[in-house]
Amino acid sequence: MVERASWRNGARSLLALLGSVLALAFSLPVLVLGLPFWIVGICTRGLAKVLEPRILPWSAMIEFNPQIGWKPKPNLKVHGAGEDVFRIVTGADGWPGNTRMDEADLVALGDSFAFGFGVSHRAMFSELIPHVRVKPVASPGYNLVQELLILRQYSSQLSGKLIVWFVFLGNDLWDNLYPYMHFYTTPFVRRVGERGEWRIETGHLSPKTRPYEYDAKHRRRIWERLGDICSSSYLAERVFSACEFLIREAQLTCERHGARLCVLTIPDSAQLSPDGLERLRTHSSNPNTFDPGLPDERLLEICSKLGVTFVAGREYLTRADYHKVDRHWNERGHQRIAEILRNLHQAHCPEPAKTRPCGIGA
Repeated sequence: MVERASWRNGARSLLALLGSVLALAFSLPVLVLGLPFWIVGICTRGLAKVLEPRILPWSAMIEFNPQIGWKPKPNLKVHGAGEDVFRIVTGADGWPGNTRMDEADLVALGDSFAFGFGVSHRAMFSELIPHVRVKPVASPGYNLVQELLILRQYSSQLSGKLIVWFVFLGNDLWDNLYPYMHFYTTPFVRRVGERGEWRIETGHLSPKTRPYEYDAKHRRRIWERLGDICSSSYLAERVFSACEFLIREAQLTCERHGARLCVLTIPDSAQLSPDGLERLRTHSSNPNTFDPGLPDERLLEICSKLGVTFVAGREYLTRADYHKVDRHWNERGHQRIAEILRNLHQAHCPEPAKTRPCGIGA
């Protein structure tokens, strides 16, 4: 009985071995045919890891600056993420692109819009104006106080230049009144003395940060404040009074150093659609006085009084010039801004910059 069982087990093992050999023989062609695809798949995944852009958070792209709070790091060649992944390039001075201040014909002074946030550097407005050397001096999150301080820092290099100051209506005007911008401390203006004159404060600047969340409350606060500056409100009065002080100081700097100042307002995308306007009106503290054109009207009055050229961006931009979710311009929006800047440069510098300095005698 034992011998018969051993014989049966040996037979079963032999049959199993033969079956495995036959299965391997039949599957070998399939394996041979599939091997190249397997190798290609491994190589593709490996190559994708090498070529895939490394996206840096904004905090890794900036450094503390004791005069203006923070500044983009120099010589960046990295990728950021907004609605899409985009390429960021800064020069040796930390500002976008490689044009130097001393060789620029036009300076774009501002925040994330002037920085080109949301599109790769070759698609931003500063790269789209033939024969005009544009120098963006900007960083996401900047307010007008920081931009004025930077303008003063470059005062010795402003001669003959057109300075176009991008003023984003979606937060710039009230950010001037606060000592911090979300995570970071920032220069701001406050009233001092019996006459309530405006003064710039920078003594509190520190590399320390604080927690902040970009949640539904963050967006609602923007709607409330933008709704208020489009209405008759206490915030609007403070905002435009501070703004007049800052534009006056910038104009004085430009006049002293032979430059020409122009203010270009950038509307929030909510100001460019019926649904967005209704949202702002309902969030205003005084909806009965809501007027979407009020910020441009007030800034036009200020600029006219100070002899500053003024352009209302809402007359040229549409909702289609912005990303669907992100608040910044898409490539079409940058093309529109390039057209505006080209026209401004031609108006103030009708002759080539090499033969006639822009702003002198304009």
